[in-house]
Amino acid sequence: MAGGLLSAAWGEPAGTLATEPVRGRAHVFRLRRDDGRSAVLKRREDGRHGDFGIELATLAFLNAMPEPVAPRLLGADTEAGILVMEDLGLGPSLADSLLTGEFDQAQAGLIAYARALGRLHAWSASRGAELAALRARYAPGAALEPAWTGAIERGREAFLGVAAGLGLATDGVGDEIAGLGALMSGSGPGGSGPAGSGLGGAGYLGLVHGDACPDNVRLAGGECLIFDFETSGWGPVVLDVAYLLAPFPSCWCFGAVPSDVAMPALDAYRVQGSAGTNDLGPDWAAAMAAAVAGWLVARGRVMASALEEDRRPWGTAGMRPRLLAWLGSFTGAASQAGVLPRLRALTGQLAEELSSRWPEARVPDYPALARPGALLVQVPGWWVREG
Repeated sequence: MAGGLLSAAWGEPAGTLATEPVRGRAHVFRLRRDDGRSAVLKRREDGRHGDFGIELATLAFLNAMPEPVAPRLLGADTEAGILVMEDLGLGPSLADSLLTGEFDQAQAGLIAYARALGRLHAWSASRGAELAALRARYAPGAALEPAWTGAIERGREAFLGVAAGLGLATDGVGDEIAGLGALMSGSGPGGSGPAGSGLGGAGYLGLVHGDACPDNVRLAGGECLIFDFETSGWGPVVLDVAYLLAPFPSCWCFGAVPSDVAMPALDAYRVQGSAGTNDLGPDWAAAMAAAVAGWLVARGRVMASALEEDRRPWGTAGMRPRLLAWLGSFTGAASQAGVLPRLRALTGQLAEELSSRWPEARVPDYPALARPGALLVQVPGWWVREG
């Protein structure tokens, strides 16, 4: 079946294909022909039909992008639940650069990553109807919004409950949380998005990857390609961009990204996302702050659990250092943007209270970005450099 899809895509018989799992995953395989030509097969996982359809729709959507930032979709069989895509090869990921690379390599990787996101968001911004049609075809019934949108609403009660349980005032905070979506979209009070920018005048909306982690990208020749679109959707693009600010709220490979390292990458994003003007409008800083706030609220239940116990590390760190890092990132971003005053005051108090309760929780540095005397991330034993 996969051979037939590849034969059609390549215009010649696929021949005998050897298979090997990719990154140890049971549903992703590299298909390799005797002459070395290869592709990647991904099959639908049991119980996750929506994720397969979402990724298939997104890859089909991105096939129209003239200068791709994602693997090309080569073919699919929806009844069999398989799709075949371009093989990006064994080059390094951004995780590789951060965990084992040198500073210059990691900095260049972050900039390439930001540029790729900027190109993705700017290109997609005017094509929402095209994506919606493909989603209706391949993932009927699945929400068009990225997964983070629902997670924010589901985490709201738990987040406020943690604050109240610590004796902190939450008056008015719920209302500010309810307005996060509008702020992220650039459509909050007085906001309309950057007229004439690459992201369009209607706000900061486009294709959101939703899991833009350092190991979900491939670096090669100074460029970055992005894969794994299972949680993607249409929504506020700052949910991706602020991964550099938080940092990396959905990723096992978490570590500190100092502001002097993040800023060149964020500047590179602005050039791409605004179609070269480096101006995403006056609401951009508020949108970024709201995105980090959204991740904090979405992690409300996790925060409640972390009060009792910081269970075994998830990848490179436990949850307590992550929560403290995100609290600090949001407080700083909201102060700079002058938005969400009640939530900002509450997170400042939360950071102070949790820091005193968790004196052992230190935000670790990536080896490539390590500062003198810093605590380094705990690289898990199962991780293997990919190239």
